[in-house]
Order: sequence, then structure tokens, then C-alpha cells
Amino acid sequence: MSRLVSVPEKTLEHWSSQYLTYRHRSKAALWWPANGEDVDVRWLPKSVGKAVQIELKTLTVAGRALQDVLIDLGQLWEYRQRPLGRQPFYAFPWPDWTGSLTEAAIADGRSVTELAFARSGAGWWFADWMVVLTSAQVARVLEADLKAHGGPWPGYKTRLVRFDLSQPRNGVTWGPGADPPDIIRWRDLWPELQRCGRPDWPQLIRVPTRLLGRSGRTYPYSLVADLLMQFSFTSDNADLRTGEMTTLVADGEGGFRVEFQINRSGDQVTAGGVEDNENHRQIVFLDWRALSPG
Repeated sequence: MSRLVSVPEKTLEHWSSQYLTYRHRSKAALWWPANGEDVDVRWLPKSVGKAVQIELKTLTVAGRALQDVLIDLGQLWEYRQRPLGRQPFYAFPWPDWTGSLTEAAIADGRSVTELAFARSGAGWWFADWMVVLTSAQVARVLEADLKAHGGPWPGYKTRLVRFDLSQPRNGVTWGPGADPPDIIRWRDLWPELQRCGRPDWPQLIRVPTRLLGRSGRTYPYSLVADLLMQFSFTSDNADLRTGEMTTLVADGEGGFRVEFQINRSGDQVTAGGVEDNENHRQIVFLDWRALSPG
């Protein structure tokens, strides 16, 4: 029996896409990979920039005032086997309503379709109530369950977080008694990514090989950040479409490494293949024009 969701995941996909397109205009490129696929950098523009992945999750109504975020352990297990730079962020709603969002909006005299836009009003706009965690943060909350699951087999879901709206001050419970993670708010994620993001965040960086300036396979976070910022201020971009590009992946130790190509198709790297029907992942590429210093 299907469970009642508070917000359809397809709606969250469309709203997030609208948000990114409005915020970045043509400076952002979006892609939705098929189930079981990892990022293929041949999809990305031949431009300096960075790519991140977003796995969107919704709320399941679990009772009169209860809402849960459920995570497929097989999917999470598979994500955690990937290099850090290829792991997605998990994004989901942080509700202040009970039941379905549609009913809550109607009861407040609002059209639920308007919640895609800031004009819907403070606290109602979807960007005001979406939050983000890295895959590593989700795995830490669900560490015991993930270890017990032990593989990429989809279909077994467990609760990441429960919201009890009848207890507004103490109504948030994480996993099986886990400590609360450091929440990233949706509207804070994107400006921070524009400024290079955090050293432990999953990111793929694309730069012209000529700009790396030295031989090697690993580069410190500060050097890569400076490279991106310097490039965002230069007007010498004429050879981008003919020059060789290098893909750097976050290494989990505060730096980046050159990505090794593992098959004959050059840039293509394919995941092991979790075949599930609830992959709501999108790839966002921010090119050099969207980057900013600071």
C-alpha cells in the first residue's frame, strides 16, 4: 500500500529546477541521470565550473502531526561507495505544517502551485523550508542501519528524521537516537557553492589542464578555489572549446585529486547500478560565470 506523501517528489524536482534556472539563468546547466548512472562529464558544458548532485526526498505522512523523511539504504550504500566528489547532497522539506502541503496551503488561502515562487510569502516559499545534508551526514545518522543492511540492495527504507508537529520545540528525532547533523539550508547552499563551498562537500571541478600549472594528481582546496576565482575574472576564454579539460574530484581530505578514467570512453565513469524507481537525482553544473569571490 502506498503511503501519503506531503509533497510529490516530482513537484520538488520541478520547483528546484525553477529555482536554479531563475537564480543562475544560463550560468547553470541541469541534467537528470537514469537509474544506476553516475555522472558522465561528457554531459557537462566544456567550460570551467563545478558540478554537484542533488537527491531529492519528500515527507511521508506518518500520523496526524507526524512526518517522516525515508531513505533507501541500498541507494545510500551505493552512493557512499562512490568517490566523495560524485556523491549527492540529500535535499528534503523541513515542515511546519501537518498533513499534505496542498491541504495546508488551501487552509491558509494560498494556491499550492504558487509555493514555487518567493511571492508566495515568507515561510511558504519552498526555498524557505528545504534543507540539505551531504551523503556522509545522512550515513552518519543511519550508521547502524546502513552497516546492518550491508549492500546496494534497494527497497528497504528507514527513517532519517521524524517531525512531530505537535511538539514544535522538541519534535525532531534523528534516526535511531542519532545526534542532530549540521543542517544546510537550501538558500544557503547555492551562494556558498558559488564561493567554492566547504572542503568536505562533494563537488566535481572542471578546469582547463593548462591552468593547473604543475604536474601532479592532487591539489589543495585553497589552490583549486583560487584557480576558479582567478578564472572568473579573466576574459581569455576563447580557447575553452578546443583546450583539454581536467576533472578534479573532492578527495575527502580537504583537497582535490585528478579523476582517473576507468574505461575506453575517456571521461565516462558509470556507477555499479542501483536499479530502483525512486531515483530523484539531478546534476547541477555552475559554470565560471556563476562563481564569485569571498
